Amino acid sequence: MSDGLLLYGIALLDGSEEGPLAPETTIVQVRDLGAVTTAVPYQRITPSDRDLERHAAVLEGVAARHAIAPAPVGTVFHDRVALTRWLELHYHALHEALSYLDGRAVARVHVVKRTSDPVKVDGALAAPAAEIMKSLRPQAAAMVPLRTEQLTGIVLSAAFLVEREKWGSFSSAVGTSARAHEDLDVRMTGPWPPYDFVKLDLGG
Repeated sequence: MSDGLLLYGIALLDGSEEGPLAPETTIVQVRDLGAVTTAVPYQRITPSDRDLERHAAVLEGVAARHAIAPAPVGTVFHDRVALTRWLELHYHALHEALSYLDGRAVARVHVVKRTSDPVKVDGALAAPAAEIMKSLRPQAAAMVPLRTEQLTGIVLSAAFLVEREKWGSFSSAVGTSARAHEDLDVRMTGPWPPYDFVKLDLGG
């Protein structure tokens, strides 16, 4: 069976790269775009937990230094020629998206009930939770709401695209919001790769 290329994501290169962007990967480069890949058999993949962990680890490592558009887990191209052709076809859209992400990182903010007491229904906390997200929005370049699972006690979640140089001030703003709403637990995680802000078009 011929080797294919497993795609982790597309990174914006800045010319400072020396070797691969992550261990045990190779770059397929088209101008200033670099596809982060590894050789695998060309066949349909059902990702295992280990594959998911590896995919996340590669993306997080690259995202610490470069803007990157994550690929869906298990994306395999037939060969280098096919991937290069796809990069050329989508170059302008990819470059525009990555340029927007460059110098920014993703923070996820979760507003959680401090108690599981059923008397305190979610509706009573929805307004202050929305107020917290609204207060944080001006601190970020963009925000998208995230789906939440009520059984976890999370009232509201959102992802924020934050300038890296403003990461500290954004974190401080989250802390200020947390202190202002003692009935809510405001949690921030990150920095994350931009899963919530860019999706690769693999249809053509």
